[in-house]
Amino acid sequence: MKPSDEPWNPDDWFGRCAWCREEIPEDHEVIGLSMKFRPGQARREWAGTIQPLRLVLAQRTVPMMVVGEDSPAKRDGKDAMFRVCSDACGRELQAALRDERDLGDILYQSPRGG
Repeated sequence: MKPSDEPWNPDDWFGRCAWCREEIPEDHEVIGLSMKFRPGQARREWAGTIQPLRLVLAQRTVPMMVVGEDSPAKRDGKDAMFRVCSDACGRELQAALRDERDLGDILYQSPRGG
């Protein structure tokens, strides 16, 4: 298991599972999950790179592969991808992403105190 994700180095993450952090052998099946950003949240400079995505509730950082502007994935409406090594890791990551989205929805809708 990768001991730490600090400092962030995208090259350390390319061949690893986004959830369990284990290296994925070249001959092993890889499962891909996709994500769409909220309107206005995409950053052009991230296109084609691996970025750290902090999952606050899960207390971990996962590698998010931001699709290139001219990629087939972008044309299919995807903004980011995650590589996982198994269905179990995929389910865990999906649940964590869903929790973060739900938290974001709550915070976005909360009245701003003043």
